[in-house]
Amino acid sequence: MEEFKEILKELIDETNLSLRQLGKLSSVSAVQYSRYLNGAVPTIDVVLKIAKYFNCTLDYLFGLTDKRQGKFKSYNYNISKFVDNYKKLLSANKTTNYKFMKSANFDESILRHWQSGSKPRLDVVYYIAKNLGGSMDELIGRD
Repeated sequence: MEEFKEILKELIDETNLSLRQLGKLSSVSAVQYSRYLNGAVPTIDVVLKIAKYFNCTLDYLFGLTDKRQGKFKSYNYNISKFVDNYKKLLSANKTTNYKFMKSANFDESILRHWQSGSKPRLDVVYYIAKNLGGSMDELIGRD
């Protein structure tokens, strides 16, 4: 996820705006931008605001593709689609949630939390997309 801060820096530099100005325009505070530029990981909600402002895909923001723009009707995510898409990726890769999460050192019970409506952490979404061959945008059900 190191790519995120580099790509974010490039996008910010393209705007020729201060972080304060950018914060007012993008609904993400200058303090948050500063944290992300120093390596902090945003939540999905925040990264979706960033993607919306810069009109780019999550996959682009995290260096999973060179394709910057996507065609989305909204910049929201759908937790039930996320769970379904995650299960499809597991099946396509002929693995189980238990094996995959153990290999990643994530708690394998996390799937139950998602099925109950809990939001996935961004680092987990990134890891799933990167290692199971999916798209972060498709995985979270952006439409």
